[in-house]
Amino acid sequence: MRRRYRIMVMSITSLLLVLFGSFSFAWIVLINRTDSFIMTAAKVDANYLAYLSSNFAEPDLHMLYPGSTVVKTGVYRINVSDPNADDYISNLRVNIQVNSTVDTYLRVSIVDSLILSTIDFEGNRGEVAIVDQPINYAIDRYFYVNDVYYEDLIDAEIALGGITSNDVVVPGSDWYNNTLNDGFYYYMHLIERDMDSAQLTIPFIEAFDGDEFKTKSVGYYLQFSIVVEAIQAGNNAPIYNWGLLTPPWGGSWS
Repeated sequence: MRRRYRIMVMSITSLLLVLFGSFSFAWIVLINRTDSFIMTAAKVDANYLAYLSSNFAEPDLHMLYPGSTVVKTGVYRINVSDPNADDYISNLRVNIQVNSTVDTYLRVSIVDSLILSTIDFEGNRGEVAIVDQPINYAIDRYFYVNDVYYEDLIDAEIALGGITSNDVVVPGSDWYNNTLNDGFYYYMHLIERDMDSAQLTIPFIEAFDGDEFKTKSVGYYLQFSIVVEAIQAGNNAPIYNWGLLTPPWGGSWS
């Protein structure tokens, strides 16, 4: 009797151990199960490249004075008094690079300040921000001369053998100047993009074409920086992110 009882207990124990082992194995497998998949997320991506010199060398970060430890990240020092200098403002070029993988809208703001260099009686250098008329940057534009499209006036002058008062010159631009309202220039076209789109370069500031910059006195220079904002075109993003029910230039968002 005692032997049969012992056999029954051992059988029940073995069965429980098997069941527990199977349950533990199943729990470990289910808890650590990983379903592998690849998901590519769309992105909105834009930045800028600024060049300053006759060779379009990219400028370094602004330093207040040579040898100074004061560094203003993302701010460029622009010469406004010497037209023959490589860093003179007429040599400034800015391009916007778009790497988005979805349709994108773009706007750019220029943050600048005219500065007067100072030096006190102890030889300490400083700077004073000067209130002045807005800088007439050469925002990228094109021209219709006698109803014919030209990328710049030089092309028109070459084609026509010169431009006279009898020629009708109408400038145009892909950028809408809304700076008096919100400080931004808006690229007026929907930038169509997809996952396979190559990098797109959009000119923003070009060579002075027709308008000349009015030089400043020696001792003045310009501190210059750029803010680039890009948003997806869909899902009413311009309305929610920029607070604009319609484009500043009219019409409707795509």
